[in-house]
Amino acid sequence: MSKYDLEITRRRLLSQSARLGAGAVALSAFGGGAALAEASTLNVLFPGGTWLEFYEKTFTTPWREAHGTEFVWKNGLGFEPLVIAQRRRPQWDLIHQNQNTSSQLGALDAIIEWKEEDLPNLKNIHPSFRYPYLAGKVHTPYGLAVNTSKITKPVTKWADLWDPEFKGKVGFPDWDWMGQEVFHAINQINGGTPDNVDPGIDKMKALYADGGAITLDNVEHTKQMLVAEEVWITPYFGARTDQAKEAGAPVEFIVPEEGGLSFIFNTSIISGRPDDSQELALAFVDTTLDAEKQIEFSRLTGYPPTNVEAMKNLPPDLKKLELTDEQVDALGKLQRDFDYMAMFAYRDQIKDRWNKEVLGS
Repeated sequence: MSKYDLEITRRRLLSQSARLGAGAVALSAFGGGAALAEASTLNVLFPGGTWLEFYEKTFTTPWREAHGTEFVWKNGLGFEPLVIAQRRRPQWDLIHQNQNTSSQLGALDAIIEWKEEDLPNLKNIHPSFRYPYLAGKVHTPYGLAVNTSKITKPVTKWADLWDPEFKGKVGFPDWDWMGQEVFHAINQINGGTPDNVDPGIDKMKALYADGGAITLDNVEHTKQMLVAEEVWITPYFGARTDQAKEAGAPVEFIVPEEGGLSFIFNTSIISGRPDDSQELALAFVDTTLDAEKQIEFSRLTGYPPTNVEAMKNLPPDLKKLELTDEQVDALGKLQRDFDYMAMFAYRDQIKDRWNKEVLGS
C-alpha cells in the first residue's frame, strides 16, 4: 500500500467515525460489514493540446498505473459556468484553473479550500504561488513575444503593442483563453478599475480598429503565427516563446517595464462530490505539489516549479528557470492589484462590451 492509499484510508476512517459514531460500533457487532466503497474514477475538466499531454505524462499516467484510477476528461476552456450550474449535483471532480478563476469559484463555495492537513505537500509551496483555493504546479511568466527580425527598435512596454509600425502584425489572445486576464492588466495600466473598464475598452478598440490586431485562439495557434511571422508581437507565455524560437521563429520574450504577469495553474477540487471521490482527488492533486514531479513537469513545459525544494535544487539542464525574488516580484506586479471578485461580478457585462465594442469595431 502506497503512502497515498494510506492517506486516503486515514482520512476515510476519520470521516466515517465522525459521521457514524456509535453506529459504527453497532455495525461491528454484525461482523464488520462490507468494505467501504472507494472511488475509482476522477472526472476532470481540462484544456487539451500539449498541456494535457504533459500533464498526463507527468501526473495522471503514473497515478493510473499505480492505483488503477480511471481519468475521464472533458477538454476545453472556460468551464466555470458548468461548475456553477452543477453546484447542487456536481458531476466533475477537478477543474483546471488559475488564481483568478479559482478565487471566483471559491467565493461561491463551488470548490474547496486548500489546507495543509489535506494536502501535505502544500506546506512546501512558495507563498507567492499559494492561493486559498489553488496552488500552482508551475508558474508561468507572461509578457510579450517579439519578433526581433521584423522589429528592430527596443520593445519595453505593453504600450508598444499600439506602435503604428506594427499594424496588422499584432496578436492578442482570445477572451476565453487569456484575453480577459490581459485586458484587465491593460485596463489597469491605463487608469481603469474592474468597475470602470472604459480605458481598457478604448485602448483595445484602437488596437483592433486601427492596429489590425489578430485574435489568437490558444498556445498552438500563437506559436504557428509566430513561426509563420504573421504576428510580430503578442502577449504570450515565456516558455512558449522559447518553444516558438526552437521551432524557427526569430522571437524573444520581454517582461514589460510596467510589470509582467504570472499565472499559476492547477486543478481545483470541486465541492459537493462524494467523500471517497474527494479523498481520491485530494490524494492525486497532492502529487502535483511534489518537488520531483514538478521538476519533471518543468522539464516538459519549460516553466519554473513552485515547490521551494524544487526551486532550490533545479538540475543543471533547468538552471535557466531560476528566478530571483526581484524577478518573481516583477512578474506578479500587476496582478497583486487585481480585484478578482469585482472582475467576476462584472464579467458578463465586460465580455459583452468586448464582443460588441472591441471585436465589433
